[in-house]
Amino acid sequence: MNHNIRYKGILHNVLNDAPFIGAIIIAYNCHMSCKDCINEHLKKDVYTISNSTSEIIEQVKLNSLNEGIILSGLEWTEQPDDLVELVQAALADNLKVMVYTHHTESDFFKIVPELRHRSIYVKFGLYELSLKHDQYFSHAVKLATTNQYIKYYGVEMINVDD
Repeated sequence: MNHNIRYKGILHNVLNDAPFIGAIIIAYNCHMSCKDCINEHLKKDVYTISNSTSEIIEQVKLNSLNEGIILSGLEWTEQPDDLVELVQAALADNLKVMVYTHHTESDFFKIVPELRHRSIYVKFGLYELSLKHDQYFSHAVKLATTNQYIKYYGVEMINVDD
């Protein structure tokens, strides 16, 4: 498939939100109202864009520093077909993938079971202000609250030059 996907924008060369340098592709909405959410403004202040999957992946690949895509900013599980299509297209183009979700593992894979056996990173867990921590990391990525964690599915990529 290569249908149009709605999103809020792309931020290139992001260093700290994944275990690789990537482009954040921001989902177009999130129905959660998390207290002190740093992305709440994106819902109203940023226009929604629509491009084909191939156009989005091409924009990411035009920046040679991007090693992959980071699907975050708002909640991609609210547009599950788009989420699956972007992940599959990125992996087909040998890009790494990181997905941020407030869901638990079981709920996430109920929404997008097609991704269970894909080689992707997923950050799980709702932002909970009472669990905020300034020095909490998972997969070398600083996370906001201690109930969140990142899990890698698939085979780890190993650099033979290390």
